[in-house]
Amino acid sequence: MDQTEKDTTSAMPILIDLVAMYVITGILLVILAAVISRIELADGVVSIGIIATYIVSCFAGGFFIGKKKKRKKYLWGLCVGLFYFVVLLMGNLAVNRGLNGQLVQMMTTAVLCTLSGMAGGMLS
Repeated sequence: MDQTEKDTTSAMPILIDLVAMYVITGILLVILAAVISRIELADGVVSIGIIATYIVSCFAGGFFIGKKKKRKKYLWGLCVGLFYFVVLLMGNLAVNRGLNGQLVQMMTTAVLCTLSGMAGGMLS
């Protein structure tokens, strides 16, 4: 097996990409928390900041995986965005012990994560 076949079949680039996405998310959420502590923001503005964090992180993840994978970049970006959402969902289910009526918000987040990951992959 040559190097290009090994790179396309290995799960390691996806895992590294997911870790990078969550590092970006952490950094952006710390910045958002610092802004919130300095300025009283409405709940709607905070929600927009969190959604923007998801979009930026998934776009960056799709972009990174698209650079690593040379073919079907949009599909790899979509998969990475979906994996990101699945980890978010599992964390939410573990903390809240259920969805607690948040199904619409979770589906919206799923669509935003997958589409922004796909856009990042397409633009890589």
